[in-house]
Amino acid sequence: MGLWLALAIGIFWGVGVYNRLMRMRAHGLDALGSVEKYLRRYGELVREYPIDLSAMDPESDERSTEWVHLHESLDTLEQTLREARRHPLEIQPMARLTAVFHNLQLRWIALENLPPDLAGSTLPEGMQQQWGMVTEKVLLARSGLNQILLDYNQALAQFPARLIIGVLGFKPAGLM
Repeated sequence: MGLWLALAIGIFWGVGVYNRLMRMRAHGLDALGSVEKYLRRYGELVREYPIDLSAMDPESDERSTEWVHLHESLDTLEQTLREARRHPLEIQPMARLTAVFHNLQLRWIALENLPPDLAGSTLPEGMQQQWGMVTEKVLLARSGLNQILLDYNQALAQFPARLIIGVLGFKPAGLM
């Protein structure tokens, strides 16, 4: 009788742990979706303010070079977002997404810091304001994502859950 009771308690406990971790993981995936939505907004923003790259000469013009680099960074961001979606919350794709996001921000800063020429500023004023608003949203969503993933990773490491997470297929999540 005592063995059956212990077995029943163990099964109910295991189901409870599994359900809790699945809910936490689902919250992490939702938060990643929010970050992804805002990161994709960068590409939309650049398309709203089209720059004719074909008329630029990246070999002789620093401004052209920086625009080309920004477009390349946006393409890399799109590829990295697809990879992060295929391997959700895994450490390597999340680390790559973080690096690509930082590179995109550095490319934007390089464009912002170019001196104006006769045509004016390198970046349209509206684009600068919208980029700043998108960046605030990305950073806020990223902060929420990281907090959710820290809680998830902490739950994985807690005793006695850590005894069964491998059997249940749970792995630590990568932060952004």
